[in-house]
Amino acid sequence: MTVSILKKLNRELIDLVEAILPSTVTLSAYSEDLSDSSSGSGWIYSDEIIITNFHVIDGMVDPITVKPVGSAALIGKVIGSDPDNDIAVLRVDGLKGLPIPLETEPSRLGELCVAIGSPHGLRESASMGIISGLSRQSQSPGGGIIEEMLQTDASVNPGNSGGPLINIQGQLVGMNTMGPAETVNLAVSAETIAFIVPELIAHGKIARASLGISVAARVSSLPAEHDHIEITRVKSKDSEVLKKGDILKTINGKPIKRRIDVVRSLGREAIDQQISVEIVRDGNVLTVLVEAKAK
Repeated sequence: MTVSILKKLNRELIDLVEAILPSTVTLSAYSEDLSDSSSGSGWIYSDEIIITNFHVIDGMVDPITVKPVGSAALIGKVIGSDPDNDIAVLRVDGLKGLPIPLETEPSRLGELCVAIGSPHGLRESASMGIISGLSRQSQSPGGGIIEEMLQTDASVNPGNSGGPLINIQGQLVGMNTMGPAETVNLAVSAETIAFIVPELIAHGKIARASLGISVAARVSSLPAEHDHIEITRVKSKDSEVLKKGDILKTINGKPIKRRIDVVRSLGREAIDQQISVEIVRDGNVLTVLVEAKAK
């Protein structure tokens, strides 16, 4: 019985990797004066669109050499990038292959996953592991914090960056980056990719509004209360609307349960607009209007 189960698992893993490989690429690029180079991995997001990590192409210039699995090298051009989430978008004329679908449900701790890429230039490499941590944070190439990253013990090495982390259904749960230790590797979540990439394709960069506040997640001391997002600093000295210690409930009607929810509720459409913010202050629920400015 055990051998039969293992044989079935082995066959399904082989089929999974063979199905995903044609949707992955290896990237290589050079700086303008040819004094520096970079290489990494990528994956097909949609027709002639490749996604990779921003740090793979940071400081490099077009054209980017794109090598799909099983076909000749192509030329890619960066059409959008977001250093704050370590995401870059390339357009590759003539690219063939099926897009990798994004997982739409939150990943679960212990979920099986496979990392695919070109570690140390070794193309068509795969390693298996589990989702070993959720809601991780890491500093981004832009100097900020990437929120809601996935942690995996699947082997990820230099060259894997930008490659897909997939579940056993063949859906992308994250995009691999390097972690702080050999078996502690991080991935930009599919949730973040789904939120950021369409804007990069449409506009080339991310624009966000700001309420002029800093926030932090607070753990409730009472069992009946939920953890919450609290304002820790009001950056504008002239602001009398929001105050330090206010608890954010909603922004423009969108529930605020995580730090990332604040950012995602303030897109480019909110810039220079009056934003409705529901808060809890001194035990009272209040709704205030705040003018959002470009971040």
